[in-house]
Amino acid sequence: MQHATIPSEDQPWYSAFLMALYRKYRPLSFSDVVGQDHIVTTLEQAAEQDKLAHAYLFAGSRGTGKTSVARILAKIIMIKNIEDETLQKQIIQGVEEGNIVDLLEIDAASNRGIDDIRNLVEKIQFSPVVASAKVYIIDEVHMLTKEAFNALLKTLEEPPPNIVMILATTDAHRLPATVISRCQRFDFKRLSNEDVINRLIEVCDAEKIETEPAVLEMIARSAWGSLRDAENLLEQLFISYGQTGENAEPSEITESQARELLGLGDTARSTELASALLAKDAAQALTVINREAQRGSDLRALHS
Repeated sequence: MQHATIPSEDQPWYSAFLMALYRKYRPLSFSDVVGQDHIVTTLEQAAEQDKLAHAYLFAGSRGTGKTSVARILAKIIMIKNIEDETLQKQIIQGVEEGNIVDLLEIDAASNRGIDDIRNLVEKIQFSPVVASAKVYIIDEVHMLTKEAFNALLKTLEEPPPNIVMILATTDAHRLPATVISRCQRFDFKRLSNEDVINRLIEVCDAEKIETEPAVLEMIARSAWGSLRDAENLLEQLFISYGQTGENAEPSEITESQARELLGLGDTARSTELASALLAKDAAQALTVINREAQRGSDLRALHS
């Protein structure tokens, strides 16, 4: 087994990985968004035709781009009708860096009570400070309590001018129907393996990460349509196996290394299990499964 090299600050790639890959390569414009063309096209046309809504609901599994699209949409909304290019750039930069007062992002998982939402509603009454509109992004909105949803509902029904709310959730079915009906809903789909692999290739080229061809396919399958998970897995593989020697020279990540880190069984083990099942040899199949369990393999991925 090849041992991971401990990174040091004098290595050229070290500073690049101080920021996680999924954050470093977060989409900054609609053209950067992967696998959600149906949503991007609709929002772009709405912006061009001046038909943006006052409330949106972005629903979908994790890592599919909900928060990224929300921030991109926020930039469009916040610079609308602002002709000063310098101010436009300042607003866009403020959104991307997360330090502009007219954009408020709330994690409903940790701010889920009625007092939290009442505090939010009070802030909504104030006019934008620098942007043309204030945008509120509430992530994991399904975590709000029933009382908190009731407090939020009034604002969704009668929003103050120049206020846009974007709700994001991985469990849309847990939202009250009254809330859903007052939002323009967009459902984010899981990314295809092809979309994930193509994006990973771009990241590898930019970061000078070398892998065997099968590695990116394995990452895509393990990520189950989540680009964020895929980029995190790629980063883990690079840190563990992507550089060797005292100077941490780039090293190709192999399929066997990826299988080990991802907890995937190798082809021989998968074939052995399949053969036992086809032969209706339950005892042999259980032997294979028990052996892999003792090795710490992810049994869900034994078929990979």
